[in-house]
Amino acid sequence: MATNSGLATPPLTGEPGLSGPYSVFPVTNDDARVRGELERLLAAARDIRPTLRERQARTEEDGQYGPDVHEYFLEHDFYKVLLPRRFGGLELGVPAFFALIAEVGRGCPSTAWCLSLSVAHTLTLSSYWPLEAQDEVFGKLGYMIAPASGNPTVATAVPVEGGFRVSGKWRYCSGAPYSTHFFPTVMIPATDDEPEYRAWIVVDREDYTVLDDWGRVIGMRGSGSNGIEMTDVFVPANRVVAETWTSEVAEPTVGYCIHGNPLYSGVFFGFAEGEVAAAAVGLGYAAVDEYERIIRTTRAPFDPNGGLRADSDDWRRVLGMAMAKVDAAAGALFDGGRKYEEFARRLVTAGETFDAGRAMRLNNQYFVVEELVWEALQELIRTAGTGFSADGQAMQRYFRDIWTTVSRTDQFQFFAAPAMAFHFAGEAGYDQAVEADGVAETDDATDDRAPLTGGAAA
Repeated sequence: MATNSGLATPPLTGEPGLSGPYSVFPVTNDDARVRGELERLLAAARDIRPTLRERQARTEEDGQYGPDVHEYFLEHDFYKVLLPRRFGGLELGVPAFFALIAEVGRGCPSTAWCLSLSVAHTLTLSSYWPLEAQDEVFGKLGYMIAPASGNPTVATAVPVEGGFRVSGKWRYCSGAPYSTHFFPTVMIPATDDEPEYRAWIVVDREDYTVLDDWGRVIGMRGSGSNGIEMTDVFVPANRVVAETWTSEVAEPTVGYCIHGNPLYSGVFFGFAEGEVAAAAVGLGYAAVDEYERIIRTTRAPFDPNGGLRADSDDWRRVLGMAMAKVDAAAGALFDGGRKYEEFARRLVTAGETFDAGRAMRLNNQYFVVEELVWEALQELIRTAGTGFSADGQAMQRYFRDIWTTVSRTDQFQFFAAPAMAFHFAGEAGYDQAVEADGVAETDDATDDRAPLTGGAAA
């Protein structure tokens, strides 16, 4: 029998998450320019939320968000959050990007995934490619939508004068339907002067084909994660960059030299999983909103007085615990974005390596964000009732989406142990540097490494 708290639930006057004080993230950035732009973007994400929720089933069926949603994103600068101001972008930073993606995900997780995993590579190009390539790519449209994939079923890169001729087929290219460019990985063959190495390339939209092969997975069916294929495409040398920046960066990147902002001097693994985690946070809030709607509009079973589920501590408890977990996930997400920017700042101002130990801990922190949302969803769907887990129900869709998120090959269980090897190596390197400087190691709790390499930053 349901236990009643004695506190009547106020009447529900609208769908949770569409309006009111809890319907959008508070902006905490101290920079007035960033604050103003981000508040505008988050308001725009909330404004389109009713449409995104209404279209969820159609988005799943189509495998992508609609053309009018794409135009809305263009009109409101969603594709320019990470674009350098040199090219007409907003240059708002990683926490701002994460916040926008999460707000979009609160309307439709698949749409957020599609948006995030394509526009995020604006940061990649801006950080690691030479100015000539950036001018060509960003100058073409004033923005870039570019999925990436390190999953070729087959790929070849043949050296020719001025570059390479590339053929191949890549899977899981999230954001492909509206892409302007593509970031695949290829193996560059060995020469007499250097061994084989892995590289990323940038290819224009007219040079590849988006395959009709997406949508047969359990969740995130609307994420536009189609395969991409190309045949004998010439890729100039300035579009080919060796993969030397995914785990560690010891010197300021070319992106910092071009743009003068440490934002563009980070490590790929310190950011990349955050793209997924941001969509997961939005998913978590969408599920919390849906659960609140359910319990505030349905009767508690076995209640002789016919009270609402929301009047009972049994359902309030589930909602409260799930909400707290999603709030904690959001906090960890934004903390990761701030650390990324701080580690990059230390690199360019103090010569402090943004090492693999830090990058992989950030990577795992984003995985924990996803795990928290997964934990919340399990309780929500378990207590929502069978009817709300049926086909076509939003709660079932959210559960399928988070299952897809945490069951990829890229998952926490496969990264946690390898990260410790980088951690141990980083600690050893630090100790050696301290000894070389003649400084004694102490247990002083004020050690300024602790907030950034240990606990959460303030």
